[in-house]
Amino acid sequence: MNSKTKSNFSIMVDMLIVLIVLAAMAIYYYGLRAAFVIVIITGVSVITDFICCKIRNINTEKDISAVITGLTLGLMMSASVPYYAAVIAAVFSIIVAKHAFGGHGCEIFNAAAVGFLFTSLCFPQNMLTYPKAFSEIPMTSIVSPDMLSSSFSNAFLFTESADLSLIDALIGKFNGPMGTGFVLIMLVAVVFLMFRRSVSVITFFTEFTALALYAFFRYNNDLMSVVYFFSSNMLLFGMIFLSCDYSIIPKTRSSRLIYGLIFSLCVIFFCDYSSTENAAIYAVIISSPLGIELDRKALSFADMINKRKGLLRKVNKPLTHINETLEILENNEQEK
Repeated sequence: MNSKTKSNFSIMVDMLIVLIVLAAMAIYYYGLRAAFVIVIITGVSVITDFICCKIRNINTEKDISAVITGLTLGLMMSASVPYYAAVIAAVFSIIVAKHAFGGHGCEIFNAAAVGFLFTSLCFPQNMLTYPKAFSEIPMTSIVSPDMLSSSFSNAFLFTESADLSLIDALIGKFNGPMGTGFVLIMLVAVVFLMFRRSVSVITFFTEFTALALYAFFRYNNDLMSVVYFFSSNMLLFGMIFLSCDYSIIPKTRSSRLIYGLIFSLCVIFFCDYSSTENAAIYAVIISSPLGIELDRKALSFADMINKRKGLLRKVNKPLTHINETLEILENNEQEK
């Protein structure tokens, strides 16, 4: 096993650790049914991935990407989601968003984002209504609509205000996807992942700065609204686990900066002009293929500026670890 495979696996382990912590919090908030939904989605993701790999004769050694996809997708769900919708989301994520493009490392889109978007369009009433935290949720596949209500994100989008305390906003004690509102935990997690070099510092800070400035001025310089903005719409979760997904993120410094700006602009567009709930999902699906194209353009740009001296040459300097390494340039050098 080469060092690149080891580094790749190490990144997945780091992500897995953080996702397990978030899953534990979701189970604490929503009980046994949340655990059942997460286990179903993760199990179906792993089984579907195993079958696809066997059919395609692919070696899955040291590949836990299906587990990460399953956990990510599970945390994006309502705790009351019907079991059949959870199964469909997992199967669609693995087959259509992952293996249809060549499998792990060849994806154009984040698989969990695609699976969630597909099922939310097919079953909007089931996917976008939520039980209250710490309520008794029955284990039946279909939960009574009387127990469910729209999300905090929906209320904030349409009223631009929220009857929610700062503490509740930070600890995720509001109606919404069961694992995406724990702001305090995710802020600690992203620091851990950045120190472990498992997410792109460039992309995350570009997105965070751009969206924080937008929210501050958009909501009349109100810092509480900035907190609400990052708590809602799966925004912080989407930034960490979807848009900074190392398997789809661009590979040069300049393209990662531009990619972060594109993602941020897409979020702003969907929030301002369409009032779309969970705007981060749509934003990452649009920006991911553009990121791939940025890599292609950035490569020719890098070749050009590498012939020059000075600060400009450092724009696309390859970084020292797998998550920030310009793999395509390395492959080109090997081919030469």
